[in-house]
Amino acid sequence: MDQTYNLLNLLSAKNIVIYMLVFTRLTGLMQSAPFFSTIQAPMATRLWFSAAVAFILYPIVQVSKAYIMPSGMPEFIILIAMEFFVGYLIGFSANLVLEGARMSGSIISIQTGLSISEALDPVSGVNSNELSRIYIYLATLIFLMTGAYQMLFVAVFNSFSAIPMGTFIVFDSNIIHSLVQLFAQIFKIAFGIALPIFSVLLICDILLGLMSKMMPQMNIYMVALPVKIYIGLFLILAFLSATNVYLQGVIENYIKAINMIFT
Repeated sequence: MDQTYNLLNLLSAKNIVIYMLVFTRLTGLMQSAPFFSTIQAPMATRLWFSAAVAFILYPIVQVSKAYIMPSGMPEFIILIAMEFFVGYLIGFSANLVLEGARMSGSIISIQTGLSISEALDPVSGVNSNELSRIYIYLATLIFLMTGAYQMLFVAVFNSFSAIPMGTFIVFDSNIIHSLVQLFAQIFKIAFGIALPIFSVLLICDILLGLMSKMMPQMNIYMVALPVKIYIGLFLILAFLSATNVYLQGVIENYIKAINMIFT
């Protein structure tokens, strides 16, 4: 009898609502977080993973009492949308590092002449080239190797205290300023990765321009295109170790900043 009562208490309307709100915030995270939004993970896989993690976090959130129950279905629907937005915002903030890596690949591809190979990326929904995908996959691997995904889940867990479920989201000036700084870091990351390669290719352009003036009869375009591609690929491999170290530091600082914002 006691076991039946405990089971009915576990499946009460209050517990189901709390679980659904936790599950929705994690679902928003899975839609925008690095790795999950980078690879073509099926939607069912993301939902089941969100459900499993929500099953782990739900008892802790339920015991903490840091939530307000909705009074009706309209309020519950609004809270569902707000929880999804909070989770999506956390994942999107972490995903800005990958967008910076994507931008660096675009800058290098323009300088090497590989931007002509741009095609629609079905994962991101924007046009990208092979260099952009390479840098995105590199940043994703570093994100996994450094264990940054663990700190991302810590940020989600802490967000239940910073932004309790059932309360309307109010972002003060400090949070908005921190988010704007994270967005601005995209350009810093992109140029931090691409600038060494871009500088060498710019010098290569200058030398090729001087060569075309010295030998006007030479078709400099037919010479410059393959030369810049080979030099660009060589420089990418040469700076790969430095790029790895740079991205590790950037990802760690990003995750720390996200934890500070949502704590």
